[in-house]
Amino acid sequence: MSYQSYWKSEFQSCLTSMKGKGNLKYWEEVSDSLSTAGVEVWEYVYRYYLLNPAASILVFSSVYKKTDRSREVNSDAVRIVYEWQTKNGLRYSKVAKRYRVENLFLNLEASLVKASESSFDLYQYEWVNNIQETDILR
Repeated sequence: MSYQSYWKSEFQSCLTSMKGKGNLKYWEEVSDSLSTAGVEVWEYVYRYYLLNPAASILVFSSVYKKTDRSREVNSDAVRIVYEWQTKNGLRYSKVAKRYRVENLFLNLEASLVKASESSFDLYQYEWVNNIQETDILR
């Protein structure tokens, strides 16, 4: 398998093509809202909303914000994280890491649809209080 490079627009088209599959409703770009004081998000991050209004899935695209292009070979992967709004605040759980190879978009769709289908049974995941604790960002 060889490395796949892609543009922001290609990644967004892939996300749009998944709308309505599984429990996936719609997505929005949320990079800036995830940035906190002293912590900058350098890639585009997308939130996919689900039929369960308490749950969503974050997709870290590996598309560098300064170039709108995926990062260099071997420098990153697409990461998928569940986000759950509970009465005690947000909780996060690692879903998958998808390498940027030829079939990335097919692998990404399969992972998102499968994860979305469990959105009404969230107790099967291990949850943490902070997104950095998921180890998905390493």
